[in-house]
Amino acid sequence: MNTRLIGLVISLGLAGGTSLWAHHSLAAEFDQKKPVSLTGTLTKLDWRNPHAWIYMDVKNASGGVEKWECELGSPNAMTRAGFTQDSVKVGDELVLDGILSKKGTNICSTRTVKGKDGRTVLSQTEGAK
Repeated sequence: MNTRLIGLVISLGLAGGTSLWAHHSLAAEFDQKKPVSLTGTLTKLDWRNPHAWIYMDVKNASGGVEKWECELGSPNAMTRAGFTQDSVKVGDELVLDGILSKKGTNICSTRTVKGKDGRTVLSQTEGAK
């Protein structure tokens, strides 16, 4: 009996540790002192938990194309803000403002998404308009 109880306690402890590991703070992964503004073409919207992602092709200064991965909130939070899977389509030209990843790669945390016409599609602080 004691062996089963010990096994159960260890299993529950490991399961709880996994969920804590999965949760992260914005400041742990992104540098709020490094804002980024991107203009590019939506290649994919990945609508899944724990965070949705926007994937974009962005032209760089030399005319080449850089692939960017832009983290959003959870699909539930995005829906509450008025941003759904149908808010943008692959091929749409978007202007995205965010903050860079501390990894120094083409990854950012999204703050706002606007259409090419300037219409705000998503604002992480104000809700979609």
